[in-house]
Amino acid sequence: MKLPDHLAARTIVTIATQRSGTKAFAQSLNSGDWVRSAYEIFLPNNPAGSVTRAWAAHLGAHPDFGFTQNEMTAFLDDFFIKLHASIDRDYLHFDVMYDNLGVLSPLWTYPVGLPWRNFLMGYFRARGFLVVHLVRDDILACFASNIIAQTRNLYHTDKDISGQQDAPITLDPDRALHYVLPVARTRELVREAFRGNGRCIELAYPDFIDNDRIAPATLEKVAQALKLAPDAAAGLFGPIRMRPTAPDKRRLISNYDAVAAHVAPALAKLAEPRNQRW
Repeated sequence: MKLPDHLAARTIVTIATQRSGTKAFAQSLNSGDWVRSAYEIFLPNNPAGSVTRAWAAHLGAHPDFGFTQNEMTAFLDDFFIKLHASIDRDYLHFDVMYDNLGVLSPLWTYPVGLPWRNFLMGYFRARGFLVVHLVRDDILACFASNIIAQTRNLYHTDKDISGQQDAPITLDPDRALHYVLPVARTRELVREAFRGNGRCIELAYPDFIDNDRIAPATLEKVAQALKLAPDAAAGLFGPIRMRPTAPDKRRLISNYDAVAAHVAPALAKLAEPRNQRW
């Protein structure tokens, strides 16, 4: 059964790399009145809804599955119909990380990274989901935040830990480079895939957050994309309980500026304009 248009119009997907404010955005939606977020649907242990578990069950029940585009599309339609039925709000939201975008591809697909050949993003476009692309301009900050979280074993918190004392961390410049370049490439791939699409908005982290709330300009942009009336828009987002885990990265990373200088030339070269990129 095809995903009904009225459900597709009430589906919001955030696409981002890790450490770009996805959890804060989803938490604010969940504490509002209209949207229920399932967070990361590709996590097998996600109790709200796991496309990974559903995919395994589907393959087990259909041993003759042919991995064609039509079959893959039908599977996703069925998954989102059931996920909508399981929530208690009018709108559904979920997260897809950059490193999830290569999964769920039809078997008959060329091994190329062109935006319009990416099956998952093509499905979002075809169904008319509202795509919220969260970006963090300083990609190195994503890498540093990830390393800090791994070192502390603390990825999210609802406490103010800005004054917490930690031993300085030294980043590996080459490891940082290998992290930021794929993220930068994927960011541009997502932008190109949804260029000119009226159902895609891009938000910059942390600018879309204002203290413990979603910034007013962001609220207005998302509400307009969902075509919410002003009185309904006021309840779209609620408070954010999460707090930054590492607001001052240069204090926590002993060689942050040196690593930034190391990766800057490669990022600048990647950003150079080209006549035909894709």
